Amino acid sequence: RICGDEIDGGTMTIQKAIQLLCSSDDKYQAMGAYYLQHTCFQDESAKQEVYRLGGIAKLVELLRSTNQNVQRAAAGALRNLVFKNPTNKIETRRQNGIRECVSLLRRTGNTEIQKQLTGLLWNLSSTDELKEELIQEALPVLTDCVIIPFSGWSDGSCSRTREIIDPEVFFNATGCLRNLSSADMGRQTMRNYPGLIDSVMTYSQNCVASNRPDDKSVENCICILHNLSYRLDAEVPNKYTQLNHMARSVYMDKTLTGCFNSRSGKMENDEYGVPLPEEDFKPKGPSWLYHSDAIRTYLCLMDQSKKDATLEACAGALQNLTASRGLMSNAMSQLIGLKEKGLPRIARLLQSNSSEVVRSGASLLSNMSRHPVLHKTMAHQVLPDVSRLLSFQSGNTNSYGEIMTSACYTLRNLIMSNPHLGKSYLTSNMLNNVVSLCRNGSCPKAAEAARLLLTDLWSNRELQSVLKQQGFDKNMMGSLAGTTFRTLSSRF
Repeated sequence: RICGDEIDGGTMTIQKAIQLLCSSDDKYQAMGAYYLQHTCFQDESAKQEVYRLGGIAKLVELLRSTNQNVQRAAAGALRNLVFKNPTNKIETRRQNGIRECVSLLRRTGNTEIQKQLTGLLWNLSSTDELKEELIQEALPVLTDCVIIPFSGWSDGSCSRTREIIDPEVFFNATGCLRNLSSADMGRQTMRNYPGLIDSVMTYSQNCVASNRPDDKSVENCICILHNLSYRLDAEVPNKYTQLNHMARSVYMDKTLTGCFNSRSGKMENDEYGVPLPEEDFKPKGPSWLYHSDAIRTYLCLMDQSKKDATLEACAGALQNLTASRGLMSNAMSQLIGLKEKGLPRIARLLQSNSSEVVRSGASLLSNMSRHPVLHKTMAHQVLPDVSRLLSFQSGNTNSYGEIMTSACYTLRNLIMSNPHLGKSYLTSNMLNNVVSLCRNGSCPKAAEAARLLLTDLWSNRELQSVLKQQGFDKNMMGSLAGTTFRTLSSRF
């Protein structure tokens, strides 16, 4: 409204707008900033022109204005200037824009200014070169002033109430942290930041409980939890760390009785005779990430959500928890598949139209299929979907190789554990696709997995008869497996 006449008359230009930023009059400063915000939203080339004329430095300076209208306009202009523009992002950081943005966010109570500032931080956070500074500067204020008070979680130390935080501000803040959590430094720092994981988990659980699985901030929250679960077993000391150490000691003691102990090479699939730890009644911080309540939340969202990104993140978080070859993977797999009865929900992901959702679901099932304690249940509940995936999956997606690799390993583990049940899934269509995978030079990992699958099937007399009915013979198996099997079989 301030500069409507100027803009409508066509007399305003980017150069004039930048000159107005230097005015001593708040009205004209806001006029120039709003024009730049409007123009950079509509015209990509305007972003380059503002950079060339030195407008970014002037806009950053206006974040220190005492006039809220000027603050809002300057933040909005910077937000649009840096959107998908790495050069302007780096320049904003060079002009001390991150610190000025965080400083203003910490002291302002104006919702419209908060929206622009958190949107600006979200845009900046997608550039790797800025993540370290954003983790140091923005993470504390976003967590303490936005995430914790809005989430519904409280340990009694938060002085801000949820009512004064706008949902859009929370959405922008979680979007920023979603980007930061993908960086190694961000992942480590965010796990340890007081109240962060508790708040993100609480918000997600509250949305599930109130039947709002597709609340737009849920996607960001689950993606944060997905990222923070990455390499959890290796990076975060937890109850399973000590148990793994104890288990390895027990295993080594038993294998000392002879070099040809029958348990040799199978430690990752063993229970080790060590009891699993009891869960914390009230989990806090990183312990939330592998708690049964978190797993239940992911599975509930798989049931309720219609958003591919949320489904992928839920499966991805569970995939991370089952990725290792230690006790955590074993325990998490049992918790997901047996206690929480999550296998049918995971199997449904394999029918998704999103290749990324299918990839995450297939990888999770592959992880879980490594544990013999789950074989019987998995064979009945997921074998039909996995075999269908191998029979009909199209090869025109970027995730095709990963999907096929996971499906081959899952099928191999489950069929070899119950050949009588598994032979009914060895259809002509599926076997032909597996043979094609063996010869697929563009997907080497999938080809290796397919060769291992066929070689193991051929090694079983009951299954070999099925293969012979489908036209397989020794010569064909020899040409498919070759020397590759002998060099790879010890790896899996």
